Amino acid sequence: MFRNLRWPIMLGISGLALFGAATWTLVQGFGGWHDTIQGPGPVEVQIPFAGDYRLWHEPKTSIDGRLQVVADNLPSGSSVEVNDLQGNIIPLRPVRGSMTQEVGGTRRVAIGHIEFPYAGTYKLSITGFDEPRQFRLSEIRFLDNLLRALLFAVPGTLLFMSGLIWGILAAARETDSGPERVTRDCE
Repeated sequence: MFRNLRWPIMLGISGLALFGAATWTLVQGFGGWHDTIQGPGPVEVQIPFAGDYRLWHEPKTSIDGRLQVVADNLPSGSSVEVNDLQGNIIPLRPVRGSMTQEVGGTRRVAIGHIEFPYAGTYKLSITGFDEPRQFRLSEIRFLDNLLRALLFAVPGTLLFMSGLIWGILAAARETDSGPERVTRDCE
């Protein structure tokens, strides 16, 4: 019986392996490069790759070993300016809607989206408040990884479903041609 099911089982296992690769690729989209920045004041940041990044404000975090909890929004009059070393302004586009993350004891609120044109050193100037606040600049890789994950997930799903359907048909055929079948050709 297993001889007829060998290929459907192999297709199903191949499909599951590709689906596992898709899941791993998707999970990798949540990681990526990030840097912690403390404000107010100017700070230089080394950006490893050109592309999209998100700037987060951490209203609940640990600074110098002490828990700090401040309002989610930056105080009125606060500003964030991003420049390259030549002084060109890199636009900080605000995030639409409310975007927050809770990770362990840290709460993050998205401030904006920055598209860095090239890898290199950039200057962030965060002003408009007196008490220290912590920020996080993180690379956005989710969409790229979602598209890569689909390259694994679509064929993986097709292989798994093909193997499953082929296996069901092969098992049904095996049952129909089994020893229980009685022929009446003897009369």
